[in-house]
Amino acid sequence: MSGRAGARLAALAVAALAVPLAPGAPASAVPAAAAALAEGPDCLATGEDADRKVKGVNEANEALQVPEASAIAARADRRPGQGVRVVVVDTEIPGGAALGARPDLASAHGLTAAGIVGGQPQTDPSVDAGIAPAADVVPAKFYDVPRGQESDGESTPSSGALARALDEVDVRGRTIVLVPAVVAGSDDLQHALARLHRAGALVIAPAGDVPAEGAGFLEEYAEVKPGQDAAADVWPAADPDVVAVGISSPEWQARALRNSAVDLAAPGAGSVSIGVQGGWCVVTEGSTEWAAAQVAGVAALVWSVHDDDTADELRKRLEATASGNGQASPLTGFGVVQPVEALQRPVESMEGQARRNEVVPRGTVPAERADLLAGTRRDAVWWGLGGGGALVVLLVLRPVLARRRGR
Repeated sequence: MSGRAGARLAALAVAALAVPLAPGAPASAVPAAAAALAEGPDCLATGEDADRKVKGVNEANEALQVPEASAIAARADRRPGQGVRVVVVDTEIPGGAALGARPDLASAHGLTAAGIVGGQPQTDPSVDAGIAPAADVVPAKFYDVPRGQESDGESTPSSGALARALDEVDVRGRTIVLVPAVVAGSDDLQHALARLHRAGALVIAPAGDVPAEGAGFLEEYAEVKPGQDAAADVWPAADPDVVAVGISSPEWQARALRNSAVDLAAPGAGSVSIGVQGGWCVVTEGSTEWAAAQVAGVAALVWSVHDDDTADELRKRLEATASGNGQASPLTGFGVVQPVEALQRPVESMEGQARRNEVVPRGTVPAERADLLAGTRRDAVWWGLGGGGALVVLLVLRPVLARRRGR
């Protein structure tokens, strides 16, 4: 461990003493504060005349222990997201995550994702918004509106457009690339993702939502069936160098595709973000796209403190300290991201997981539910056959035995 990293961990250890947490408790198990959950305009249905403020608490941030993590970062003399660039590759985001009215915006999708990552907090009443408000949120447009909302020639997410947008991303310093959308795979997209990985960026993307019938793209997954696995069809999450994100909230998990490529999970709903009306709004419906934004925010918060980490080391840190304790599942991967754990636990203590470029196996989706009684039924069949055979033998030998007794 470098002297700088050692000093940073020492500071974090001191900071941890002031933050009482249940040891080893997964973030998803931590209840929200007693205050009412956030209420206000829906981020995707907010008009320019809507209320500019929300009330309550940021449910997603509370579940992820973002306030506690931010306090630890502050005691280590870091602001959440400080020194980290988060490039949000999605719909148009004029002004990034900054406040300001955007009445002519074709879609609030990209703005919502950007606000989840780096939106500034509301002050009166006080409500947290972005997970890493000190991050430098950089917009990069690659489509106009989500699928099913297009009109008058508006573009929807496509592999070619995404590849071209990613080719334009400038990787400088600690860079996270968030793509809160899904497309089909292509050679150009794979090349663009490989370039970003070589340049040292951490790419984060959703593992995919169950599409509506007639949606076209991924329509074969509209009807959920046993054994489905969308891992190869949902890009950019299908790329092994991309962090694929699923939903941890039980309320919304049915909306997520079954995808064995899932690496990490987050609530997927309940965030407070920035609205087109120039104020704040609430993410009311769950999606892996919002979960990906939440993981990107956590990654930026953690990277602002562990600034010596490479992108690969940061990913390893997030996976090793997630709620799954190193065990992968097809719904939540290595588990819910836990920024407090990721900040406090030194990489060197992760039982060998800190080796650079170590590959951690992803989860697998079982073809069907395990039959827990299969062995019992199989044994019963053999015992039945054995007992039946013995009965037949006794019936055949009965006359012979009777004659012998009669002599």
